[in-house]
Amino acid sequence: MPPSFRLKGLHVLEDSVSGAVAAAALSGSLALRVLKLVLEIAGRKHDSARLRELIDAAARGAEHLIALAAEDGAAYAAYMKARKEGSPDVQAALRRAIESPLAAARAAAGGIDLCAEAAGHTRGAIAADVGGAAALLAGAVRAILCSLDANLGLLDDEVFAREMAAERRRLEMHAIRQADRVLTTVKTASNSDLIVPPA
Repeated sequence: MPPSFRLKGLHVLEDSVSGAVAAAALSGSLALRVLKLVLEIAGRKHDSARLRELIDAAARGAEHLIALAAEDGAAYAAYMKARKEGSPDVQAALRRAIESPLAAARAAAGGIDLCAEAAGHTRGAIAADVGGAAALLAGAVRAILCSLDANLGLLDDEVFAREMAAERRRLEMHAIRQADRVLTTVKTASNSDLIVPPA
């Protein structure tokens, strides 16, 4: 793990009030770093402009998830402070504490979409790492959404709560289905370099 990531990652976890979201977002960030490495390896044999774009997108996504992990901790801390003080702004703080993990879940789901495209650029043993990255990102999405669920029932704004719940369901189903598609693709790709003996 690069030193810069280790320091930022540990800092986010140590300072996070909502640890599960931070841990899931950092897990997703690591998965995207794996994806970036795999694509860099693939690019040594078959470089292309699109492959370089995917590498850059994976790097940006990894950094974005670290930032979102920190933002979520700050949003949740602000909500807890508002609730403790009986602030009239507690519902506004709660909305931010719901929107923040939702943004992290969106980012992790977007990472699975990158894996889906990246799967077509890899063969052999490294293809399995694309599947592993997708599985980690899908787990991150679902873990983040657990924290979201805990706060949705506290909202006074029922319309906003329904909108968030609907997007939450869409995100989870998309993450599961897309990760399954990636795993199916890489199972074929990871065996493409193997010599199968005749029956």
